[in-house]
Amino acid sequence: MKTSHTLVLYLAIVLLGTGLSLLSLRFVRPVNCQRFCDAPEQIPCPIGACRNGEQRAGFPLPVLIDNMGGSSPTSGWGILGQEDLPNPLTFFLDILFYSGFLFLAWTMIRVLQGKERPPELKATLSALALLLVILLVGFYLYLPYLNR
Repeated sequence: MKTSHTLVLYLAIVLLGTGLSLLSLRFVRPVNCQRFCDAPEQIPCPIGACRNGEQRAGFPLPVLIDNMGGSSPTSGWGILGQEDLPNPLTFFLDILFYSGFLFLAWTMIRVLQGKERPPELKATLSALALLLVILLVGFYLYLPYLNR
């Protein structure tokens, strides 16, 4: 009986992690891209314009990145659109990040309530280190666009 409860708990955590990953697609940086900037790299783009690949969506890792590949209409260059396909690897890593965060939060609540023994320190620190690495990589990928 305990195994089925554990399985349901893990499934619920992964589903919540997937939902949070989908919600994170609303985190778009830079926000104000309405047109394509074709200025040379040395010259900053005007306000409201972005270069190819600059606009991204998803957190902590960008799942959607503007791509002016062959299928993208010229009116969609510099901005995210339906032609920009999601990256399944970063989406999976975002799900892993949010699921890990939710699992650690759930475990901490159970430990504080006295319903569960504290987990092994080594396993907890490894999970926290993995979440921290994913978060830092996400911030690193967004760093150039956070100041806009």
